[in-house]
Amino acid sequence: MEKEIPMFLEKNRDRIRKEFEKFCLELPEAAGEIREKISSLDENTALAMEYFYGNMPYSDVGNYATDVFLDYARQGVYLWENSPFCKNMPEEVFLQDVLFYRVNEEEIKPCRKLFYEKIADRIAGMDMKNSILEVNYWCAQEATYQSTDERTSSALDVYRKGYGRCGEESVFTVSALRSVGIPARQVYAPFWAHCDDNHAWVEVWCEGQWHYLGACEPEAILDKGWFTNAASRAMMVHSRCFGSNESQEQEVGREGITVLQNQLSRYADTRTITICVEDLDGCPVEGASVTAEVLNYSEFSPVAKMVTDKEGKAVLKTGLGSLHITACFQGEIGECLINTKEEDICLCVLAEEKAEDVWVDFDMIAPSDSIVESRRASREQEEENSRRVEEAAILRKKKTEAWKPLWVGGFLPDEPKKAAEYMAVLSEKDRQDADPEILKEHYEESRIYENQYPREIFLSYVWNPRVSFEILSKWRRAILEYFEEAQQERFRKNPAEIWNWIQTTIHSRSEKERLSIYTTPAAALKLGFAESNSRKVLFVAIARTLGIPARMDAVDGSLEYWRDGQFVRVVKEQEKDARVLLTGDPEVNWTYFQNWSLAKLEEDGYHSLKLWELRLENGRLELAVEPGEYRLLTANRLPTGNIFAGRYDFEIEQGGHGEIALEMREACLADLLDRHHIPDYELTDRDGNVRTIGEITDPARSGAEPGNGRRVLCWLEVSREPTEHILNELMEMQEDFRKCQNQLAFIVRGPEDLADLTLSSCRQALPEVEVYYDTFGKDQEMTARQMYVDPGKLPLLVVTDGKAVGIFAASGYSVGMAAMLMRILNS
Repeated sequence: MEKEIPMFLEKNRDRIRKEFEKFCLELPEAAGEIREKISSLDENTALAMEYFYGNMPYSDVGNYATDVFLDYARQGVYLWENSPFCKNMPEEVFLQDVLFYRVNEEEIKPCRKLFYEKIADRIAGMDMKNSILEVNYWCAQEATYQSTDERTSSALDVYRKGYGRCGEESVFTVSALRSVGIPARQVYAPFWAHCDDNHAWVEVWCEGQWHYLGACEPEAILDKGWFTNAASRAMMVHSRCFGSNESQEQEVGREGITVLQNQLSRYADTRTITICVEDLDGCPVEGASVTAEVLNYSEFSPVAKMVTDKEGKAVLKTGLGSLHITACFQGEIGECLINTKEEDICLCVLAEEKAEDVWVDFDMIAPSDSIVESRRASREQEEENSRRVEEAAILRKKKTEAWKPLWVGGFLPDEPKKAAEYMAVLSEKDRQDADPEILKEHYEESRIYENQYPREIFLSYVWNPRVSFEILSKWRRAILEYFEEAQQERFRKNPAEIWNWIQTTIHSRSEKERLSIYTTPAAALKLGFAESNSRKVLFVAIARTLGIPARMDAVDGSLEYWRDGQFVRVVKEQEKDARVLLTGDPEVNWTYFQNWSLAKLEEDGYHSLKLWELRLENGRLELAVEPGEYRLLTANRLPTGNIFAGRYDFEIEQGGHGEIALEMREACLADLLDRHHIPDYELTDRDGNVRTIGEITDPARSGAEPGNGRRVLCWLEVSREPTEHILNELMEMQEDFRKCQNQLAFIVRGPEDLADLTLSSCRQALPEVEVYYDTFGKDQEMTARQMYVDPGKLPLLVVTDGKAVGIFAASGYSVGMAAMLMRILNS
């Protein structure tokens, strides 16, 4: 007798229907059409759709037709009725981590049924754990990592083109897992504390527990990834859910309708801290917004957001390192630093006076690298995994070589040169996944203005369908139909009136949004509300539709339109009529968002200016800025992950001028060294003998002076820079290195590399340097990662002090590295 399928979402039916009714009351105009569509569906699919609408960001209501969500609802119902994985699954897990259509902030395109059809046969008969591993092999076959802009592509587009950044890879992998009934969610280290980056990966619910894996990065077992050690140094790792939060996991922030959940204790040592917020009279402040931040890319970057309770306190479970705390309440700001390795309580005082026009030094301490206890795959499992990863790469390469963007042949098919000219103003990502029908509408409705402006202005700021990081959509005809001709003429005569109209007509519902998801211009007009950035996009869209070149300023996001041969600000108070001259040591490579940043104080805190493209020329850079209060930060990131930082606060008045000398703090040698265990894997010496990294780095065999067992391992890419550079530096310092040449080891791919002229010359100068052979595969990559240097750059230089224990590393080009190595060996 066949086992009876439990009633679909029996425990949550009433809650789902109440949430849907509440949605219909709040959006009565949109709800009418949605109700009509849902009423035609079977009971279970209708209930799934009601769950979506009761918990989705309002932007999704306007951006997507109801039919878009049917793919997700129908596949979810099918899995509930047919998947062995869903039979005894808690409803809360099924709702959020199988059924729900959205992972993060990606564009939504139906994909679940397609992915199921591609994967189902591969996992037939497998248990859940092996199915998870198999799905990730499929994902690796279909997509790999490639850096792109910050707009998040849909899972379908990642699948089609075969690549995405880590956030997109994880959206794709989560979608693939959910498509076959495996609960999955994206988790984020929003900003690392030990290096300038972030990372996203995937968690899966298996046998009643959450486990992790790297998206499109298959391993032989669960709970293993290149980021395992990095995650042990995080100050925050979070997941997110949409709508009501039924789990018991700690909230570390709300972004409108989205709840951020703290997952850090799965990866790192933690401490619970208390943040107290008081006013100048020492009274606790209830309802203050509190942001915990790390110093990443030389700006304070948020990892958690909270609100103080009646006692003026906010509680946070975080890692063991430094946090910068910002508290805001009714336009007043308070700041403080806490090192959670040593403290568990800190105090922020609102409106407290701060030092101005002077540099103030401070340190940001990164969490230490924890030894992560995890299961290890057997040698046989690792070998089979390597074979399958290589096989997946071959299949993926074949697919991507045959793929071409949709617009090629679909947009202006009879005028390919013109099509290419128009597409050139879009980003590479847009050129990869733009819909030809969307492009066609923008072309047809904008070409009447083609001869009114310089070509570059027309293409970039009139025709261009891209404003910021919203999804590309049709909006010109919707705008023309919305406004009467008389209103359109008023806007053309005074474009600032567009913004006045938006401010009074398009309202905010931030508590119902995921703030990084844009409401498209057509949807904003239909719904009557949109958030700050979406309203800015709407302004630009209306202006461009009416033939007015317009844009959001790339530096601070202010609105601008074209008048009398130049762009002018929509809001006059935002005119950049003040000047700041920055000077700095010409010997320092001053790079914005690498070792310095500038932020302006607004009502809700500091906002960094986007000055990526600007450089100090001969130690000087003049900036045009709005009047106001600013915070200048400089950061010297050490190999340990710690930062020697400096802060300079200043205020500049309207029409004012200021000059500030940038200061970079210097570090001594001891500050550069930190101990990390590296993979103890096997190399082969010139005689064919196998030696482990532990054996090679054993102080007992280094031949060094007693008490100094340090060795330098050099993975070299012969005949190429910058390997050539480091070899030449070693030869230039051969008199010094001859005294310790037996502490050096050159690692190359094979005997043929020894014929390289530069390497041969260096070996003649330093004949006692040992040589080993390596495949330069995953173990070498993990060595770089566990020393926290770029794994994609060679040469890789690692100084060890003990068996398989690194204390310093460098990868790629770095002037004076031979001298640095000598300093470390002699210290």
